[in-house]
Amino acid sequence: MSPFVKMVLIVAIALVVWWVVSSVRNAAGRSEVSFTPVEELAPEVRDTIDAALARGELVPAIKHYRAATGAGLRESKAAVETRRWKTDGDGG
Repeated sequence: MSPFVKMVLIVAIALVVWWVVSSVRNAAGRSEVSFTPVEELAPEVRDTIDAALARGELVPAIKHYRAATGAGLRESKAAVETRRWKTDGDGG
């Protein structure tokens, strides 16, 4: 086998290994979660979520968000926890 063919095979194998590793890392867990901020929801929904958070009821607040948006659990939890963080930071 010529040195050129060996080099091409090595590069091809390296690319395949890189692609497999990248695919596994991306499928294993994405660190970014996108969601609609609570501030952009209808006032009634926002008030219901804020009231639940004021009572310290995180799970019901997440359920209200999910019902209003149809978002998944991960997105809903991130949105509600972000809202809680923002309102606690504002003193509200």
